[in-house]
Amino acid sequence: MTQSRAILLTGASSGTGMSSGSGKATALRLHRAGWPVYATGRNLEALADLADEGITVLYLDVNDEESMAAAVKRITDEHGAVGTLINNAAYSLNGTIGETPMDQVRAQFETNVFGLCRLTQMVLPGMREQGGGRVIIMSSLFGMFATPGRGYYQATKHALEAIGDSLRLEVARFGIKVVLLQPAPILGGFVPDSVGDLGMDSHENPALYREFWEHFVDWHQAYRLSDNPPLRGKIAVRAENVAKVLETAVTAPNPRIRYRLGMPPRLLPKMRAILGERGWEKFVRSFFPIP
Repeated sequence: MTQSRAILLTGASSGTGMSSGSGKATALRLHRAGWPVYATGRNLEALADLADEGITVLYLDVNDEESMAAAVKRITDEHGAVGTLINNAAYSLNGTIGETPMDQVRAQFETNVFGLCRLTQMVLPGMREQGGGRVIIMSSLFGMFATPGRGYYQATKHALEAIGDSLRLEVARFGIKVVLLQPAPILGGFVPDSVGDLGMDSHENPALYREFWEHFVDWHQAYRLSDNPPLRGKIAVRAENVAKVLETAVTAPNPRIRYRLGMPPRLLPKMRAILGERGWEKFVRSFFPIP
């Protein structure tokens, strides 16, 4: 059976996946390289520019099993199977561990982890039947460590690291390759405009965390596109860089297990090993916003 070249990309519409536009940049790059791309998201209007480029766009919500099944069936009918699944859909929940309501925590895991897992389960039978395929998982620099205010989001990325490593060993005998991408912060991605834009309700105690959230917002502004960002903004990566690495993960005959994009994902693990746990925590306290 000829292996499918069809690519199923989740989180391609704005407001899902990486809001910096990495999903769209990836869809465009792969399409222009001649790959049959199915760019999906919850907002089809936001995908109109991709459709204008000739890319097939589909409604897909990773919290809606029917929409996932429909997308997989469409691709299977047209190409025999999904050739590559790029799991990109995600969002960042901001909130402290002690104050964030559990319904919001569950929703974070439903989108970032459980929906991803269910969609992966749906494409695997076709990949096994055709004797190969690729599953690419968008992890993060924060799949390696966590900081205050984003612990639940970062926990989902830790979970994806484990899921990717386990899945890789489970499906290798079928010719299926599993790749994790660990980018540095992406310019414009998941950057709050104000404390009110953090998506938090009145559950956060202003007396405890108001100053922290104000610092949190100001600190993250460095990751917006600007002509002269501070150092942490300079070490961020652009959507086009992410798309280029994803193309490599799709096309390389023997892709890496992990692609670490940007300086921080390559440097920080070595730095943590040298500093030790207490030294590492001192670094986190000195660099990131801390209550």
